[in-house]
Amino acid sequence: MTRITLAVFAGLVACGLICLCPSVAAEEIKYPSPDGRFALRITQTKDNEDQPTVELIEKDSGKVMLTLHDGSDTEVFDASDSVLVWSPDSKRVAYGFRANPPGARVEERSALVCFWNGSGFDKVFLPENLPVPEIKFPKGKGGNPKPYGGGVTPVKWLKSGDLEMSSEDMMFSRDDNKSYTGVLRFTIAFDAQHHPSVKNVGKTKTEVSE
Repeated sequence: MTRITLAVFAGLVACGLICLCPSVAAEEIKYPSPDGRFALRITQTKDNEDQPTVELIEKDSGKVMLTLHDGSDTEVFDASDSVLVWSPDSKRVAYGFRANPPGARVEERSALVCFWNGSGFDKVFLPENLPVPEIKFPKGKGGNPKPYGGGVTPVKWLKSGDLEMSSEDMMFSRDDNKSYTGVLRFTIAFDAQHHPSVKNVGKTKTEVSE
């Protein structure tokens, strides 16, 4: 470049008309609340795709109501599987996510719940020891399983105010080279202070695939 060209280029950078930043953010907004006021926003930078920022926002203004995952966190996870399950009145929302990085061989799914407090959302963590499916292997086929992970996923809010959830556990049997997935449904109840507790636990259903 000539000196004049360099001077013009530097001026454009200084004015913000040209960006030299390698980390241009990609933004995705989805899962709007039933009243249309709130939504989920996922922001990822090209140089840090495994540490996205996930937020509950006011849809029209873009105002952050609650940060669910901070891009500066040391833990990495896959934001592509993030999901919101809203209550009909838009005052309760369950957030489900995959708590491990993209490409991980073993899945780890988790969830938390947020309650509207009049000006924002309060984050509520679920109990640590949630129900886990008991996979039923055919006789002689479950002696050498390989775990593929699993976890919990929010399903829907019930009229009672309880949250229905799904729990999965995946195993690969080396005895017959088949994959087994155990699935069960259970509900979480919340008291007046939003403290969660496991309420109803269903029976495990085992699915088999080649």
